[in-house]
Formats: sequence, C-alpha cells, structure tokens
Amino acid sequence: MSLEQFITKLLNLKESDLQELVSLEKSDESIEFKLKLKPKPTVCPLCGGIVKIHGYYPRKLTHSTFANRKCTILYQQRRYRCEACELTFHEPNPFINSSECLTYETKLNVLKDLKYPEATYTSVARRYNLSVTKVMHLFDTHVSIPRKPLPEVLSMDEHYFPESDYDSLYCCLLMNFQNGEVIDVLPDRRKQYLMQYFSSIKRDTLDYTTQKSELNRVKYISIDLHEPFRDIAAIYFPKALVCADSFHVLEHLTDCFRKVRLNCRNRTENETLQYLLSKFKFVFQHNLNLDNEPKYNRRLGRYLNYRNLRDMMFSFFPELQAAYELKEYYIRLNKTCSIQDAPEAIDKAISIFENAGIEEFEPFYGMLTNWRTEIINSFTTINGIRINNSFIESKNRILEKLLYNGNGFSNFKRTRNRILYCLNKHDTYKF
Repeated sequence: MSLEQFITKLLNLKESDLQELVSLEKSDESIEFKLKLKPKPTVCPLCGGIVKIHGYYPRKLTHSTFANRKCTILYQQRRYRCEACELTFHEPNPFINSSECLTYETKLNVLKDLKYPEATYTSVARRYNLSVTKVMHLFDTHVSIPRKPLPEVLSMDEHYFPESDYDSLYCCLLMNFQNGEVIDVLPDRRKQYLMQYFSSIKRDTLDYTTQKSELNRVKYISIDLHEPFRDIAAIYFPKALVCADSFHVLEHLTDCFRKVRLNCRNRTENETLQYLLSKFKFVFQHNLNLDNEPKYNRRLGRYLNYRNLRDMMFSFFPELQAAYELKEYYIRLNKTCSIQDAPEAIDKAISIFENAGIEEFEPFYGMLTNWRTEIINSFTTINGIRINNSFIESKNRILEKLLYNGNGFSNFKRTRNRILYCLNKHDTYKF
C-alpha cells in the first residue's frame, strides 16, 4: 500500500476523489492534511438549475483516527451558486454535513468508546484530543434513549446514587426479567415519584375502549424488600403476582447470622477465640468445602482443616452452632422448595425462627412474617427460571463500576442515558 493510499483510507476517501493533498507533521507531533476534493457534476438542490463555483470555504476539522496524536483536516470546501435562483450551498463531502468541526469518524470513535462502562468522559477526551465538555456535548446530542415498553415480568431495584442533581440518595432501575434489558432508570425510588411515573404511563397508554393501558402487560413483579415498591405494585399492578427477591431475603438472613458471630466475638475475652471468629469467618459460608487438606496453624500449634476450625468455635459457642444450622436450613429450603410446597414450608420456617430463641434472628422472623405472601410467590418459575432480581443485580455491578470510574455523576439525564447505553446491548447512538 502506497503512502497516498494509506492516507486516503485513513481519511475515508478514494484516490479518485482527491484533487490536492498535502500532509504535514508539525513540531508538536500533530498531523495536518491539506486537501481539496475534485469537483463533481452538481445541480441546484432547490430548482435543479445550473450552478457555478462561488468560492471556497476553509474548514478546520478534527479527525481523531490516531489515538496518540492530534489529526486535523484543512479542507477547502467549494461553495456553489445557482444561476437561476441564486441559492448558494456547499459541496457534499465524506467528512461532515454540519457546521461542526468534528468529522464523522471522530464522533463514531468517541461514541463507540463511551459504550464501555470503564471509559470516562475525561479518558475519551484525552484519547481523541478533545475537551471533556465537547465529549459530553457529543454524547448528549447523539444519545437519547427512550423508555422501553413494560414487560410481562418486571424487576425493580434501587441503587445508591448520592451525586444526583435530584433530591434523592437512590435511583430506581426497571428491568425486563426475561431478556435482562433495562427498561428505564428513574432518579428517585420514593413512593410519590413512582406514583407520578406510573400514573403518566397509564395516562399516556390508556385505551379508552378496553380501559387497559401498558400497565396491564405486567403479570409478575420482582422486588427487593423496599416497602414502597410493594405499595406501588398494589396500586398500579393489582393483578400482578408480586415476588420478593430471594437474594435480598438471603442477604437479610446472613446479616442476622453475622450479628450472632460478632456478638460471640465481642462477648469473649479469649484472644484466640477472637482471632478465630475474625480470621476464619468464611468457614460459615454455605457450600464451602470444609474437608480441605489440613494446614499448620502456628497460633494453635497444630494441623487443622476448615471443619476443625468451625467445630472448635461451635464447641465454645453453642448459640453460634444453632444459628448456623438455622441459616443453612433456610438456604436449603430456598434452593429446593417448589411453588406448590412453598406455603407450608414458609409457615414452618416462620414457626422455627419464632421459637429459636436467638435474639439476632428476630428481625428475620419479622421479615418472613411481613413478606410471607411475596416470599411464597418468589418460588414461581417462568420458562424454568425462578423469578428473582439476579439479572438486575448483575447490572448493578456494572453500574457500580460506571459510577465509580466516573467519580460520581451529577447530571441525571446524562447519567440515565449513559447507564442505558452501557447496560443495554442494542441501545445505540443516532445521527
């Protein structure tokens, strides 16, 4: 490939399109291309009359195809004038169709890079020799993602978002459980805001003949243990089956068990037991292989595997063993129970936790009682998959990375579009 061929490919041109081309490397290592296109047969776009060259309009365009150096196109753009109607207009070109100073290629590179959650506006601006403000403006101009239709199975969850320019510490995520697509991101999770949001959907999509709206599509709702979500479901989706997300139920359970372990550690003055309860807390995890190869513990002066360490703690703290067995009992129930057996199994679990006599588990017993119906509903399966918020929780991890890399975002409208743009595979930019 010749140098001229390389340059024309770089500029997205054909050699036959060029009339003049000069490339210059400047002292700051940036590159400039001075060029003029060959004139093409042209008629007036308004009246179809004969046109003549009216002059040249110099354009200075940023063309960021090199990530390590600035690239500029100095383009002599022809201006035509119609002899019949006196309209003046620019010649068409492959670089740009507006008065902006960025080429299509630059815009595409910026928008493609912003698709990755790891990319920040600052890093993209630095890569393509642009200002951060310009990158944000590009994103705001070309990425505006509308809300998607409500699905049959709706997942609702919140995410901590203290930097928002809304008066709220949490945003609310809505997701299609069946395909993992984020439907919308709301700036507030509070009941009043959610009522306004779903009321507007009902108003805008209501069919006055059938008296049904988009809300009637929703047959199942998966929520965490946030009370306003349940209230909203009762008001706007009265016929939908509301399911308490099993992940949040188990999270509540393990948090109660953690308090049992910490209380045991705080009550004892034995430094060895404090050491065991702190350093080897992972031995209480579900499904951990406890029968690993024994390792020598210098503090205890002997070879021990994880089961030995756990049983040693149990021997000093019988209440810890009782709490562990309760925790494992419910985890097994959660994993193996069917929707048919769920009512009886949950009622039995409520009775067991009520009579366990473990103070730290009282909040979990209260939660089981308060959310009994929704927990039972959570054993419902759709296409063989139990309804839960696992998809939305996995998206939350990406969202956390996005917010962390961005060092917080204050403009919620831009943040909402960026979240949908990064989290949804098919959401894209528009020119």
